Amino acid sequence: MYLVGGYLRDIFSGKSTKENLPKDIDFAFLGDSAIQFARTLADKLNGHFVLLDENLDTARVVLQEGCVIDLAGVVGGSIKTDIFRRDFTINALAWDPEEPDKIIDLVGGLSDLKNKIVKAISEENLLADPLRLLRAFRFQATTNCTIDGETFDLLKKNSKYLAESAAERINYELFKILEADDATSILKMMGEATVLEVIFPELTPTRQVTKNAYHHLGLYDHSLEVVRQAELSTKKVPSWVMVSAAKDITSGISRLAATKLACLLHDIGKPTTWVITDEGRHTFFGHDKVGADLCEVIAQRLKWSTALSKFIVKLVAWHLRPGHLFHQGPPTEKAVNRFYRKCGADVPELMLLAFGDLGATCGPGLEGANREALEKSLIELLNGFPVFISKQESIPSLMDGKSVMSLLGIGPGPVVGEILEALHEAQCLNEVVGLKAAERFVVDFYRKVKA
Repeated sequence: MYLVGGYLRDIFSGKSTKENLPKDIDFAFLGDSAIQFARTLADKLNGHFVLLDENLDTARVVLQEGCVIDLAGVVGGSIKTDIFRRDFTINALAWDPEEPDKIIDLVGGLSDLKNKIVKAISEENLLADPLRLLRAFRFQATTNCTIDGETFDLLKKNSKYLAESAAERINYELFKILEADDATSILKMMGEATVLEVIFPELTPTRQVTKNAYHHLGLYDHSLEVVRQAELSTKKVPSWVMVSAAKDITSGISRLAATKLACLLHDIGKPTTWVITDEGRHTFFGHDKVGADLCEVIAQRLKWSTALSKFIVKLVAWHLRPGHLFHQGPPTEKAVNRFYRKCGADVPELMLLAFGDLGATCGPGLEGANREALEKSLIELLNGFPVFISKQESIPSLMDGKSVMSLLGIGPGPVVGEILEALHEAQCLNEVVGLKAAERFVVDFYRKVKA
């Protein structure tokens, strides 16, 4: 067996130390069956055996301590052949336990790690598994290395083949990139290599939408800038926002990573709704709804989980609402409370998108006092959310569904939920205090609904 891959890469790049060793360990197995050995290893270590690919002779052992051991049969019958078929030089290091003081480095991986370079071993190797065309960018995002110029040319030349990769595998690499502090720079490079639009062809039409009175950038560049501005906003917002953003929206994908993707996709509905009036004004009526619909198509194509799909679709559908609250001057308390209730737990992430969108909108139509006023209003809207939540938690429940149905003599139905929501809103505004007032409110509301 040979220790190979990311474990050695992380050790020699300085990413991992003796005090913080990687928990994912890859072995190349020279023998009859890596799969059978993995079964034996799982039994000996009381681990869980996972078959990865029978044809490629690969399997996984998951230990209770969280350590994951992957075993793969040596390609070509020798470690030398196996190394020359790997993806990048920094992943082609090997260690033989029988020669513990020696690292097997046949392609210059140690030198490239020292110089912080991601370099493909060969074009043939990239195309052997087209996902490697995306994985190069993930390594740049996670190892603090830079993609070699010749390798970048190969990625650009062959980007179309990425479409052959399974959606689940693309998602893994993509969201690892989005977890990076500066995901924007990686996304820009992916765009330059045309890799980004292989994953999201919906972005291609955005290149045709030009700048206008409000947007100092064309739509494609604006979308990338929104991601950058949202990343900058994470350094300015209250800590409770980042506590929310750090939580997983689905296994292995944080709400922040998903928010960055929503930032990138928030305006994909604009190309089909773009109209230039006789006065030269650019309009995009309904682009939020169109964009949300397109995100549902993307979610199906990339096989996102239900939670991830709903989250991104919601942020795209709602991305105009924070700003719209202030279009006609200061909003009423009722309007703000309704926004908080409807958006719910996604307020922190929606506001990150809103701050990103504002930061990326620097045309002459939004500058000076107007811009400062909108920015101040958005900050107040964000800061008011925990106050709203605290107030919600202190409001007593005067009536439930059963008591509403009993009072009105009706059965279950959507109207009961509408009544309870309206009652809760009235309590928030101190329009209803006490059970008697609540019963009068319910009766009056129901009469209006029936009318």
